[in-house]
Amino acid sequence: MRKQFYLLLLALLLLPLAAAAPDEAIGRVTKVVDGDTIDVQLQSHNSLISEDTIRVRLADVDSPEMSTLQGPPAKAYTTKWLQSAQVSLDLDDQTGKDAYGRWVAVVYLQKPNGTLENFNRMLVEAYQACVWDFSNNEFNPADWWGGQIPAVCIKEESTAPATRPAVSSSNGPFVGSSKSNKYHYTSCQWAQKIKASNLITFSSSAEARAAGYVPCKICNPP
Repeated sequence: MRKQFYLLLLALLLLPLAAAAPDEAIGRVTKVVDGDTIDVQLQSHNSLISEDTIRVRLADVDSPEMSTLQGPPAKAYTTKWLQSAQVSLDLDDQTGKDAYGRWVAVVYLQKPNGTLENFNRMLVEAYQACVWDFSNNEFNPADWWGGQIPAVCIKEESTAPATRPAVSSSNGPFVGSSKSNKYHYTSCQWAQKIKASNLITFSSSAEARAAGYVPCKICNPP
């Protein structure tokens, strides 16, 4: 009886590990498409995958579209961490691919010390994506934070892509123009008027100030 008890206890302890399997595919990121989409050249994978290189959509997060002011900073953040990096993928076993043929997965960044970092969570905590929990996949974003999603950008599954809210943070990113010395929140009315050819992105207010920029008096960034 005691042996059965310990076997049951061991099974319960291993259950969370079985639910998250970041070794279903392992490879190197060859391209960052936008904040939440990457291409991965695989070195190993399970039997579900037949391709050598796959396009991956990060599960249950949503970065701004590239056509918005917030899109390029989100892509820059993902590029900084993932371009050419070694990653492990926990693939969605329920749906596999989304409607665009992209594999849905939680992406784990392999750090130099050998540990794995949940990049989906990193993207949200850096204010470069919203949590967008889809019920048709196996993942529950609350598990990434031990059971409760922090007070960050959260979207309902029914939210239409055309009405996606802008991602912003008191810590950045901020934008400025090469034609002026003001920096703004990305949601500022004056930021929306900056031409793409003149757009400059700052990851923090300190970076903007070091470049000689001063806060906009309309949106009043730090």
